[in-house]
Amino acid sequence: MRERESEQARMRDSYAARYERWTAPLSARPGAVQWLRRANETLKWLFCGAYGLLLVLAVWQSPGKAAALLIVTALGFAAVSIARARLDAPRPRTACGLDPLVEREGAGCSFPSRHVFSAFAIASSWLSVSGAVAAVLAVCAGVLGWCRVLGGVHFPRDVIAGALAGIATGLVACGLALGM
Repeated sequence: MRERESEQARMRDSYAARYERWTAPLSARPGAVQWLRRANETLKWLFCGAYGLLLVLAVWQSPGKAAALLIVTALGFAAVSIARARLDAPRPRTACGLDPLVEREGAGCSFPSRHVFSAFAIASSWLSVSGAVAAVLAVCAGVLGWCRVLGGVHFPRDVIAGALAGIATGLVACGLALGM
């Protein structure tokens, strides 16, 4: 039991040291942390708008297409939310004693990242309308994931799991929408 606790403490300390190295360049530049926070917020709102626009375009093309995009994404979001609640993984602030650059209420439900899930699900769903827009949104989703890790809100594993689940959900939604 003591050996396991010792290993967990080493892992915690190792991640805390890596996080400090990752964020040191931001902390050393005036305004960089503010830029990170703004980028995080802006990207979250970008995806809200992109999803709304996607649904409007889909309704215009076919109500069935819009329903597929809406229902599959909602089911994926619900599944990720249930998994997060059951796993209740601690956030870096709690698990490693970090001082996050991006504030967030709560200490748990870190795995997988729901923001990153949503961003990648929306980006992948855009393949049903425009590959070019989907590609731009996928890059933006990756930047959002990096903002979440640099901000100390999520571990990299949280972001990767959210991205993979989002891509899978978005591709299923896209496939069904294209079949309508």
